[in-house]
Amino acid sequence: MEVTAPNIKALQTGYSGIFRSGMTTAQTKLEALATPMPSSARTNTYGWMAKLLKMRRWDGPRVIQNLKTFSYMLENVPFELTVGVQRRDIRDDLVGVYNPLFDDMGRQAKLWPDQQLRDALQNGTTNLCFDGLPFFSTAHPLNPAGNQSNNFTTTALTGPNFATVRAAMGAYTGEDGEPLGVTPGVLIVPPQLEDTANSIVTLEYGTGGISNVQKGQARVIVVPQLANQGTTWYVADDSNALKGLIWQLRESPIFTSKAEFRDDNVFFEDQLIFGVNAEGVPGYGPWFLMARAIA
Repeated sequence: MEVTAPNIKALQTGYSGIFRSGMTTAQTKLEALATPMPSSARTNTYGWMAKLLKMRRWDGPRVIQNLKTFSYMLENVPFELTVGVQRRDIRDDLVGVYNPLFDDMGRQAKLWPDQQLRDALQNGTTNLCFDGLPFFSTAHPLNPAGNQSNNFTTTALTGPNFATVRAAMGAYTGEDGEPLGVTPGVLIVPPQLEDTANSIVTLEYGTGGISNVQKGQARVIVVPQLANQGTTWYVADDSNALKGLIWQLRESPIFTSKAEFRDDNVFFEDQLIFGVNAEGVPGYGPWFLMARAIA
C-alpha cells in the first residue's frame, strides 16, 4: 500500500470500525450488577441512607426518611490502551495482521468496567464502603441490636450454605430496626463453580431424590474474570435501582490516533499510534445488597 495521506485516513477509519466491532461483540457481566453513576467532575460524593425506602401509613405529619447519612467519595481514574503500527508494515501491505489486535482493543475497552468491578469485589474485604468498614465485613453496625455480617468464611458453595447466606441477607435490618427487605436473587461465581451453582438453583431434585427447595431461588452469573479466586462466590440483590456496586463513569472509551506524517511518532519512530482512553471508577453501594462467601 502506498503510504499517502488518503490511505492513512482510510486505515484510521478501518481500524476504528474494527475497534467498534470488538466493543459490540464483548459481553459484560458485572456492569449490570452495578448502579450506573454518570460523573461530570473529578470526584463524586454520595450520601447513603442506612435503609431502603418504603411506604408508610400517613398518620399525622409526614416523616422524612433521612436517618443517619454517610459521606462516601469516589475519584475518577484515567485509563488507556495504546498500540503502534509500523509505517513499513503499511507500505508492505501487512496492515491486516493488526486487525485482530484492534478487535481485541475494542473488547478490552468494553470489558474495562467488568475488570474494575472485579477488582472492587475481590478487594472488598479491605476497601472501605460508606460506613467506614470494609465492604465485606462481619461487623457492619447498621442494626441497633448488634453487628451484621456479609462476609462468610469457611463457607463452600453448597445448597445448604447458599440457603444460609440468602437467609442471613433476607434478615438484615436497618438503623431503625426494621427489616431492610433484601431479596437476593443473583448467584455470582467463577467458572470453577459454574456447574455447582447451576445444580443448586436449577435441578428439580437433590441427593437421594429429595426435592430441591433452592430451585429457582437465584439466577447464576458466571464471571470469567473471577477465575483467580476459584472458591469465592457472591450473592446479590439486584432488584432495586440501587445496587451493591457502583460504576461511576466520567468518560466512555474514546478511540484516537496519532497518524499524521508530521507527528513526532511517525517522524522519529516510523510508527503510527492508535489508542483508547477512558475515565471512571468502581465503588460500593449499600453493603447489605451483596454478600461474599469463600470455602
